[in-house]
Amino acid sequence: MSRFPNKAGDHSDTDAILTRELETAGIKVIVLPYRQTNQEVKTSIVGALHGWRFDRAWYYWVCSGPGIPVEVAEKLHATHGQSVRVDGHAGCPSPREWFKGLACGNYHVDDQDGLNALAATIRGIVEQPEGTVAPVGEKEEH
Repeated sequence: MSRFPNKAGDHSDTDAILTRELETAGIKVIVLPYRQTNQEVKTSIVGALHGWRFDRAWYYWVCSGPGIPVEVAEKLHATHGQSVRVDGHAGCPSPREWFKGLACGNYHVDDQDGLNALAATIRGIVEQPEGTVAPVGEKEEH
């Protein structure tokens, strides 16, 4: 899958593009009452999902939250580790390696497939019955 478009700067279509990216992943769109002008991407759009915040940067989303257990983060890394980058690291280390076995609470996500997978992983942790986690990238049945 191709990378997200570079939205650094101030563009008239930015909010619409960011809204579409978040909605495609099933992430709640938050419209801020102001336009963030001191950020790399000039926008009033951020995302929220189960305590995670999604802020758009140059060509990727910066995603931070309470953390994904290392066992689950390793599964996400196995399928999307090149586009869902642990702690934004360009070398794409595994979550276990980078966080020394602790939970991963920061990612940079480079493409829509990766954003979809991260959102599905977060939902799988939070919305599944205790002790079970939906496989990465699969839609949960409700």
